[in-house]
Amino acid sequence: MSKSEDTPVFHITEDVKKQFRETRDLLDQILETFDILENKELMSKIEDAEREFERGETTTLDSLKKELQ
Repeated sequence: MSKSEDTPVFHITEDVKKQFRETRDLLDQILETFDILENKELMSKIEDAEREFERGETTTLDSLKKELQ
């Protein structure tokens, strides 16, 4: 094999790969957010839960565990 065949045609540094992975993850999160925002039923449930929280209608994890037993 000649020297030119040993040289990679294309090289990406680990930093660049890391940036691409982070960008991919961010885009996945954005798409997930869009999916949630477009889901009227889910958004309604989220809004209901937020109102319940604002009214102080919450429970502790221990209370929930006892209820489920």
